[in-house]
Amino acid sequence: MILIMRKEKEKMYKKASLKNSFEAYFFILPAFVIYVIVVLKPLLDTIVLSFYEWDGASEKIFVFLKNYQKLFSDPIFLTALRNNLAWIVASIFIPMILGLLLAVLLWSIKNQRIRFLFQTSYFMPVIPSLIIVGIIWGWIYNPVFGAANKILKMIGLGALSRGWLGSPVWALPSVILAGNWTFFGFCMTIFLAGLQNIDKNLFEAAIIDGANRIQSFRYITIPSLRNQINLLIIYILIGSFKVFDIVYVMTKGGPFNSTEVVGTYMYTRAFEHSLVGYGSSMATILALIVSISTLIFLRLREEK
Repeated sequence: MILIMRKEKEKMYKKASLKNSFEAYFFILPAFVIYVIVVLKPLLDTIVLSFYEWDGASEKIFVFLKNYQKLFSDPIFLTALRNNLAWIVASIFIPMILGLLLAVLLWSIKNQRIRFLFQTSYFMPVIPSLIIVGIIWGWIYNPVFGAANKILKMIGLGALSRGWLGSPVWALPSVILAGNWTFFGFCMTIFLAGLQNIDKNLFEAAIIDGANRIQSFRYITIPSLRNQINLLIIYILIGSFKVFDIVYVMTKGGPFNSTEVVGTYMYTRAFEHSLVGYGSSMATILALIVSISTLIFLRLREEK
């Protein structure tokens, strides 16, 4: 009798789980359909187009791997890829370190109103779109009326003033600085949220054991923020390879392709020079690089 009751209960549980699964899939279906239409289908179409030579209007010509062979022998593409890597390195060090330091300083402020005031002020650069940020920083770097050169002259460093965006040497660092200016507030907010979850008893125990502030920061604060650090690094990896709008607004990849990134070069090749197949091969390689680098980082993080 007991066995029969158990079997009946198991059947009821299976029916309930199947019903719940069906309901779950039913609610997921609309979002999944939108995802397929908006993301998966364009992605597959781009991969297919990368094997063709096409100007967007005439008949497509199947060239198989010719676009990819041309891509890796293209010096401008290699320069653009190197600039993306430079963007990643700068974005990991500048806004993350600055955001962490600001988060620690804000965390030490006891007055909630003052903390909220500073936190809001530091977060403000995150709000405007990168197009607006690019226009504003273009004015700042302007060699005639820009604030950058005027400030240098006011503090007696007029010899350092220059046409920042017109110099092949300084254009890329200038654009990267403008892009990182919009990101440090986001890093600060993520780190501040992580700091508020750290048990303060750990710091008290460290003080009793004779640890100073630097040791507490190294052995308690940093390890406690590992999840936030991992999140920001993944965000930076994806965002730095996808960067386009601020570079296009400020320099359009110039001068002499010194600020070219894969996004701007892909856009100019595909839409301005009507090399849709060639641009699609860049998009495919870019998506592949982002996916592989993210997976490798996640794998290394899990092993550690």
